[in-house]
Amino acid sequence: MNKLSKSTPASIKIMNRELIINKLKNKPKQSRANLSQSTGLSKPTVSSIVKELIKEGLIFEVGEGTSTGGKRPVNLVYNPDYNYVVGIAIENNIMYFSLGNMNGELISIFSKKIENPEKSELVLSVIIDGIFELLKNTKVDEEKIIGIVIGVPGIKQDSDNLIRSSPTIHWGGINLKKEIKEKLGKEVIIENDVNLMTIGEHYKGQAKNINDFVYLFIGNGIGSGIFLNGKFIKGFHSAAGEIGYMMIGDKENLKQNTGVFEKNYGLLGVIEKLKKLNIQLNYKDSDSLLEILQKNKKNKMVKEILDDTITHWAEATINIISVIDPETVILSGELLNMEKNSLNSFKEFVYNHAPQGTKLKKAKLGFQAGIYGAFHLGLDYFHKEGFQNSKQ
Repeated sequence: MNKLSKSTPASIKIMNRELIINKLKNKPKQSRANLSQSTGLSKPTVSSIVKELIKEGLIFEVGEGTSTGGKRPVNLVYNPDYNYVVGIAIENNIMYFSLGNMNGELISIFSKKIENPEKSELVLSVIIDGIFELLKNTKVDEEKIIGIVIGVPGIKQDSDNLIRSSPTIHWGGINLKKEIKEKLGKEVIIENDVNLMTIGEHYKGQAKNINDFVYLFIGNGIGSGIFLNGKFIKGFHSAAGEIGYMMIGDKENLKQNTGVFEKNYGLLGVIEKLKKLNIQLNYKDSDSLLEILQKNKKNKMVKEILDDTITHWAEATINIISVIDPETVILSGELLNMEKNSLNSFKEFVYNHAPQGTKLKKAKLGFQAGIYGAFHLGLDYFHKEGFQNSKQ
């Protein structure tokens, strides 16, 4: 039988600090008397903690409230810029560096191109340099950073913190979390990129106030994120939503560490089909492949590849709906570039063959979904750092 850990005066104080701060985060401009009433803490306890928090800069006094007789009470607000979270999102060959405050609000963001994604050491160097550049640009002291969250394409093994099966970056045996933590001395979370997009869309986008949904992403890789009963689902091996491994497409077209569906119908797989058929299309790396296909659909072979791709993306969506039964499927990545005819074909196929009346919605945050997801995941993990007095 497990013994319950005993509360100490220090731990109780930290919990009380957290309680007061959370009350002010959820409802700004409260007086000390209001906080005593809403928290159940005594007035002397609230006054003592508030005095500390004001001295540390965690909360501010912002003027007087309404008097119910006697002296006007002084209102208090939480200072969300007391600490920050660094969020990093990788989308194909672009890396986004961002700074978020303790309310999960975006303070600053910029991007860097990854020149050699096949070399994990160089990618690590880009991450380290980018973090320092972010702090320099925002003039934020390193001590204000309570943690770093990085969204990576691929499956992260929680048991050893190694990244497996990444479609774009060859991580090799590098332990990204360990390397960054040793170099920067900060807590680090490594999470699948689509998982972070899913969390971001839940807090800030189309999935806000939706408890049961699937976030479907098509890019160089293919993946999804799942929310059920208002909770994010990772699975036993942290691989829930890895739909790139569905047995959809040419079963002979296999590649180690890449699923059949992703190999056939991720963007890299579609490009491979175009090359095999010797179809020459003029486009830049920054162009949407789907838009290029749609513009060139008068070419019969291009039209066949386009229709086949849209159909198989729809088949995967039907499979997801059949297993999960979500209220909504959020479409993201290359799915957002479907023109009217492609989108109508996609929806019609899904609605005609899916067993339930699941709604289909387009994501609205773009790459920033992963950024907001990083902030909110980081705040869930790191937030207690902001409630503790470093001198305790």
